[in-house]
Amino acid sequence: MRSFLSLISTSALLIGVTIALAKDVPQVDHAPTRSASREQTCKAATRAPASPEGFESVQVETADITRYEQFFELVLRAPVVQRMDHPQVDRLRGYCFGGVLIVIRQDLRTPRPTGWVQINFTVPDVAAVQEEVEGSYRASTLAQLAEEEREKIVRFRFKPEVTRGHRKAIRFEVTGPEGFMVGFDQYR
Repeated sequence: MRSFLSLISTSALLIGVTIALAKDVPQVDHAPTRSASREQTCKAATRAPASPEGFESVQVETADITRYEQFFELVLRAPVVQRMDHPQVDRLRGYCFGGVLIVIRQDLRTPRPTGWVQINFTVPDVAAVQEEVEGSYRASTLAQLAEEEREKIVRFRFKPEVTRGHRKAIRFEVTGPEGFMVGFDQYR
């Protein structure tokens, strides 16, 4: 019983330290589709060990977390709400983007490339999102990289007319490392 209580105390301490560290990270709100309530959802998901019901987060495995850090922090300018490094085990980064907590994990013992992950958002003005995201990219150090290196981290694609379900949309795609993509749809 004593070791169980010690385990509970240690867990509570680790959760408290994680929350304190996440609060120290600057929270800059750059995504046009984000609202205060959506960001609160991300913050709540990083604090609670388990949520009673509902959507909590998306976790993506990667072989190289550095490219994701560049993608989320420099291009999407998403706030870092979780940063944990477990030496010789894994590295975790949690980003709040569009009200969704996206956790990137690199397993240091068995690195796995991502594969294909696509997260889609509906926005009122795709052109404004495109301008903001591409502007962040142009102002970042990524824009200075050689094209071959840059394309391993970020690529853009604008589709003036696509069919999504049974509806027509204007679509802007931001493709990141290892097959990870964020899509923005403006429905007509």
